[in-house]
Amino acid sequence: MTTGVGRTIVLALLLCCLPLTVMGGAGAVPATGATGDNERALGSVAFQQDAADGNETVRHQNPDEYSGDGDQEELERWLSGWLSEQLEGGAVELSEGEYDMASEYVDDEYSDRLAQYVEVSGGGDGGGGDGDGGGLSQQAQAFEEAQAEQQRVANAAATYNETRTEYREAREAGDAEEARELARELETLAQDLDDATQNALVQYDALSEDADIDLSEARAAIETTNQDVQTEQADIRDAEFVETEMTLEAANEEISFTDPLVGTGELRTANGTPITNEEIDLEVGNQTIQTETDATGSFDLEYRPIAVPLSAESVSVQYVPGNQTDYLGSETSVPVSIEQTEPPLEVASVSPEPVAYNDTVTVEAGLVADDGTTHNVSTAVSIGGVSLGTLDFDERTFDENATVPADVPAGEQPLEVALPFGDRAVASIDAETTVTVAETEPELAVGATSSGDQEVTVNGTLAVASGGDIDGVEGESVQIVSSDTVLGTLTTGDGGEFGDTLELPEEMAAGDVQIVAVHDDDGTNLARAEAETTVSFPGGSLLPTWAWLVIALLAAVAAGAGLRWYRAGTDSESVPDSQGDSETPVSATETMEPSVSRSLLSHAGEQLSRGNADEAVRDCYAAVRGTLESQLGAAGSLTHWEFYQRYQDDASAADPEPLRDVTEGYERATFGREGVSEREAETVLERARELCGFEESAGHPSADD
Repeated sequence: MTTGVGRTIVLALLLCCLPLTVMGGAGAVPATGATGDNERALGSVAFQQDAADGNETVRHQNPDEYSGDGDQEELERWLSGWLSEQLEGGAVELSEGEYDMASEYVDDEYSDRLAQYVEVSGGGDGGGGDGDGGGLSQQAQAFEEAQAEQQRVANAAATYNETRTEYREAREAGDAEEARELARELETLAQDLDDATQNALVQYDALSEDADIDLSEARAAIETTNQDVQTEQADIRDAEFVETEMTLEAANEEISFTDPLVGTGELRTANGTPITNEEIDLEVGNQTIQTETDATGSFDLEYRPIAVPLSAESVSVQYVPGNQTDYLGSETSVPVSIEQTEPPLEVASVSPEPVAYNDTVTVEAGLVADDGTTHNVSTAVSIGGVSLGTLDFDERTFDENATVPADVPAGEQPLEVALPFGDRAVASIDAETTVTVAETEPELAVGATSSGDQEVTVNGTLAVASGGDIDGVEGESVQIVSSDTVLGTLTTGDGGEFGDTLELPEEMAAGDVQIVAVHDDDGTNLARAEAETTVSFPGGSLLPTWAWLVIALLAAVAAGAGLRWYRAGTDSESVPDSQGDSETPVSATETMEPSVSRSLLSHAGEQLSRGNADEAVRDCYAAVRGTLESQLGAAGSLTHWEFYQRYQDDASAADPEPLRDVTEGYERATFGREGVSEREAETVLERARELCGFEESAGHPSADD
């Protein structure tokens, strides 16, 4: 909200809230609140005394009446003072070693007040500050950056303090190697703390240009914090490390990838002793180059610039000692002039081959120098025109989330690697190879219920089995079809779920209606998949009312579960007993596999964690019903209470109480007006795990399984 009207609205809201701060002093826990002139100014803006009767209770002024520039200036001044006091209070806590408390001074409440300050001051559009109209004003930006740097100081100081304790313990235990490693970590933390402190001081100075802001106490406090750490780290440095000095002479100043920097250097200790016959790592630009010192401490360096800006006038060379050494790092730089080149880019390997949906792809690519050597580079990678991300420069592999998405088409596809550079030492170039993208068979499930004279509510899931888990596929289209008529096209959500209420043509909304879900997208690497279910409407059938209820129940179970557990037909049948002439009723539903029950219960846990208690309970009932049906010889046409009665009457069945809890919960979740609470759903999930044989003691399936 950057317009004048927007600021007026924010001002009105603030004026309603800020009097509470004045009267009760309620700000952040560490806040000191408005005092002195700021408090009196705020009171004059936020309240008015009834002129007709000075004895009446002080009341809130109508915020709409305070939209003038003068009132905004008063409020802006109060907010500026509040933010400054938070910075000062946090800095003081830092100097006293109260790092958690220091962080609270610049936490979310500070961010909220800063947002209010931006709105009131016009600091978000350049209207009320020194901004250029394209971002925060200089004052608002200084408040924001001061917050970030002060938080960084607090984090670094806290971590330094914890690591220092570990270092001392290692020293007392006589573990020299561990102590040295921790001392090296302390060296990095001390440098981070010093950098953050200097940055914070710059912002303090910028804010102090306002005559109403005095951050001298904050400056002194944060400098004390930093100085204490630097002094202590100097003692640790002297005890653990030997300082080094590095010199480097370059044979050429004009360099490029094809004409590398060639130099000779020396590495010595601070007292001049050469570091001899050591393998050393040198960081140059964003590359790590390994070389070796000789008997005199000399080393050779060859550096081919890749991502260095063409405008660079020098390159920094840093010695990075290994953790096992007792040396400190050192740094030097050499002047250069960089020329841009376009060397060949080579794709060395791609794995796995072929690739498929959700596979993590590893690509090795490099720039080929004229001497035939290959140098690793960070490249952007795409398959079939679909971006997979950027390869890490050192590891040359993607992170865990850079996997093959569904919208990469199956078949032979081009894999392209590219250097998305601009004015860098190596120009923007690309290379291409071909990979095979395998087609993956998805699992599609659908359920439906009639929800009106011509309406049907459809729910389902599109998923892929991977490593024992079932992962939902997001962003895919599923057509809902009935009698060759497309009722609608639904899109899967982040868990692979889809659902909507669709309308049937009037002539189709009678009797049993077959609903078919179809996923068929040639532009993906998922194979065609179909799933069907049946929904019943009044008319067109001689089935009694109770039968319609049974069908609706079963459809609701299937929809809530998101997976079909009717793999064969839907009619119950009797088969001859192989032991005699008697007939034993057999469910048309095959025995539910334990993995399916586990998946349903896992999905129920996920639904519950998202607050979908009714969906979770329906998943639980589907898992329990599918698990227990086969042992009872109970046909799928039984209602939920008929099924419970069959279970209760079965002499071999266990205590029926858990099933009663699940059944009652299912009835409320499916037919009750208010559904079930999360607490009730948790109970149903616990009972369902017990009935399916996945009690907690046995490692029941949770949402994380």
